[in-house]
Amino acid sequence: MTNRQHKYYRKALLYSIAEFLGVPPKDREKAARKIHLAIKETFEIDSFSSLGVSEFEKIASILRLIFNREYGWIIPEADEEGIDVQNMSMSDFLKIKMQ
Repeated sequence: MTNRQHKYYRKALLYSIAEFLGVPPKDREKAARKIHLAIKETFEIDSFSSLGVSEFEKIASILRLIFNREYGWIIPEADEEGIDVQNMSMSDFLKIKMQ
């Protein structure tokens, strides 16, 4: 797992899941820790720091897929961290995806 992946995981992926769950912004850091533990348990991971680059990307892809298919919630990919995909129009989203 690279530093960039670690930052993405902590700041984009976990916080996006907390936002989906309706956690207020002031409580998202605490919620992110609990979500992290749940992900570790679900994927049977002892330590995220021991994950390889491809292993991490597989887990992140699975989480994005589940939230997108099951709940209609789009978790941004690593290169989309600054984009607010939850509040943009479908045409704007498609323009970004087609680039």
